[in-house]
Amino acid sequence: MGRMPGWIVAPLACFPTLCVGAPGDIGNSLFSLELRPRYNHIEESDRAETTSGGTVRAIAGWRWAPWGAWRVTAEAIHADHWGRKRFNDDPAQFSTSPYPLLPDPRHTGVNQAHVEYSGIEGLMVRAGRQRVALDNQRWVSDNDFRQIPQLFDGATAVYTGLENTQLTAGRYERIRSTSGEVEDAALTVAHVAWNPAPGHSVAAFGYFHEQAEISQFTGFADNSHRVYGVRVEGTARQECVVEVPYVLEVARQRPHAGGDARISARYWRAGVGLATTHWTLRYDQETRGSNAGLYGMQIPLTDFYAFNGWTLHWFTAPRQGLRDRWVTARWSRGPVTLYAEAHRFRADFGSADFGRELDFGLTWRVWRDGVLRLQHARYDPGSGRPDPEIRKTWLTLTHTY
Repeated sequence: MGRMPGWIVAPLACFPTLCVGAPGDIGNSLFSLELRPRYNHIEESDRAETTSGGTVRAIAGWRWAPWGAWRVTAEAIHADHWGRKRFNDDPAQFSTSPYPLLPDPRHTGVNQAHVEYSGIEGLMVRAGRQRVALDNQRWVSDNDFRQIPQLFDGATAVYTGLENTQLTAGRYERIRSTSGEVEDAALTVAHVAWNPAPGHSVAAFGYFHEQAEISQFTGFADNSHRVYGVRVEGTARQECVVEVPYVLEVARQRPHAGGDARISARYWRAGVGLATTHWTLRYDQETRGSNAGLYGMQIPLTDFYAFNGWTLHWFTAPRQGLRDRWVTARWSRGPVTLYAEAHRFRADFGSADFGRELDFGLTWRVWRDGVLRLQHARYDPGSGRPDPEIRKTWLTLTHTY
């Protein structure tokens, strides 16, 4: 797949996400094709220019059931730009470019490519390049908001043969990043989830990540670490229309496989709310701990857009750690959903005010398989902080079959 022709790009400029063609069910195979353009607008007060422009991805996929319990999945991806390019998509030029970073570069290659076997009752094994998105994706995610999703080369086993229990284990030797680069890695995941009652779950997990290269997250020579923790999550349902969603999670991060001794931090999150079919209101607190100001907890494989604000100003935690308190509101009626988050950030070590962020979203189901999404995020630094003011807006239209 080469550079996308202009006769395809031009109409996409009017429709920020479009999927062409329904999946074709041919015998025991399924073919699908997706196109996802997006318009991006980013302003940062420490940059001379404003980022604006379009990005797009095309994914062609094929899923085949050759016999019995075997499944084969193969996908190709092409990510590109459309319209006039007024942005920097190269992290290596972050400190020199006058444009705020938009990390969606051009890329063509293999997306998912894996084989599945489910011939033993309750067991599914998948080997190859695959999406790995565990739990709420706080620790391991495909980070699919980006045009190039984060994928993992390795094997995953999921066992559901025990009542109300799911066991997951995986080992991955390479990671295809959201920049399209394939990096060597040694990632092991272990996860067990139990449903003691409908709507409630208890999970225990351990993630072991060898990340020896010098990293943008810490600058340490060896960032290898392990995380282990427990999460309790669910929704308490009363005999009325109002539900009570809640979450409580604690975890610990430590060095692993020769990682720097300064890597030591605690994590916790607690949240509770009220919800109905049409609205949700909830309050959450999360702490990415600090090792006495030497190291702030880093989570390099997370879904960055699901936590700590959409501007991604805190995708790396400062050495003082990060405390995030936020309120979430959602309202839905018919095909329209309104969504908002208000964040307040502080240091975990010391009393520094790290600022606040407001995120707004509007989702409209334009037709059965088409969803239009407008998002806007505003970050303002704390008093006396050198951080820039950030304004980001995205417009995306997603069509799926």
